[in-house]
Amino acid sequence: MLVRSLKLHNFKSHENLYLEFSGRISVFTGKNGSGKTNLLDALHHTSLLRSAFHRQDSLNIRFNEAFYRLESQVEEDARVQKLVILCEREKKKQVSWNGKNLERISDHVGKLPLVLILPDEPFQMNESADWRRSAIDNVFSQAMPDYLLHLSRFKHFLGQRNALLKYFSEGRRYDAQLLDALDENVAEESALLFEMRQARLPELQALLEEEYQTISSGKEKIEMRYESQLKDMPAAALLHSRRQQDLEAGRSTAGLQRDDYEYSMNGNAVRKFASQGQQKSFLLAFKLAQYRFLERMLGKKPALLLDDIFDKLDEERIRSLLGRIASDNMGQVFITDAREERSRDLLKGIPCEIFPLTELQ
Repeated sequence: MLVRSLKLHNFKSHENLYLEFSGRISVFTGKNGSGKTNLLDALHHTSLLRSAFHRQDSLNIRFNEAFYRLESQVEEDARVQKLVILCEREKKKQVSWNGKNLERISDHVGKLPLVLILPDEPFQMNESADWRRSAIDNVFSQAMPDYLLHLSRFKHFLGQRNALLKYFSEGRRYDAQLLDALDENVAEESALLFEMRQARLPELQALLEEEYQTISSGKEKIEMRYESQLKDMPAAALLHSRRQQDLEAGRSTAGLQRDDYEYSMNGNAVRKFASQGQQKSFLLAFKLAQYRFLERMLGKKPALLLDDIFDKLDEERIRSLLGRIASDNMGQVFITDAREERSRDLLKGIPCEIFPLTELQ
């Protein structure tokens, strides 16, 4: 699929903006604060129906406005379709394809697959277990509708369980049967997600190794290791064994939500021992592996979104990435850069469209 147009109304910093994309590579240029990253986030919405930066939909509404509306024309096999996302304060977000409202997010996610690379992700990869979990969840949710469905159900039941544990911890009436029922739901969804991760992670790992070998010229051996308490004990037994501790804490202290992914290089943790250059190479390989995984699973080329990466990558890595971007094997690409002339110079000889935001607003 190709995004052929994007229309924004009251979306973040953009009051009204309309863009048409006729080529495969588009570059948004402008000074910091001009709204370049907000455009990438709008494109992220077209894929995952949410922001890449926060979970609260109302934060995407322009200051002092009541709603935002995002409209996109999408082309697939010479057929153009219209996607509309409407979010009003205090109301449920509405999503429609060709005028028909969607009832479930899982009916949409995967139609417009994408991979997003942000400038602060090497730090996030090292410091945040939540980032490491989300990175896997995002790609699996796009590739497998069942995964997204079970992930949503797991988070829903876990939220209910935590609310109930907090209620009990405040000295309210204890109801073991109600907690048993929630434990059963949480355990069932946990087992299904754990099984899907175990089944698909080796394929992503193999792609990661291939991509890193290409980027680093075979200098280091890398590994992605899945760490989960469910490897040692089934989810139901784990929840039962921690019940008293959970009641005292007023929250779930163990389970699938504590899963993590350890990235290593030559046997040493990337986040502790790799140089900044090695970390950037690893992250780039990880994102390109996600790209190839989505392409294999869905049979379509994802979009690639690159935010201010020219400021963060050295010349060798930029050259390697641009070689991939220029290839016809790559899908649609969107790039942001604060310096228009730099983009024109780096992309010389590569067909692309450049959108200076100062001229569009």
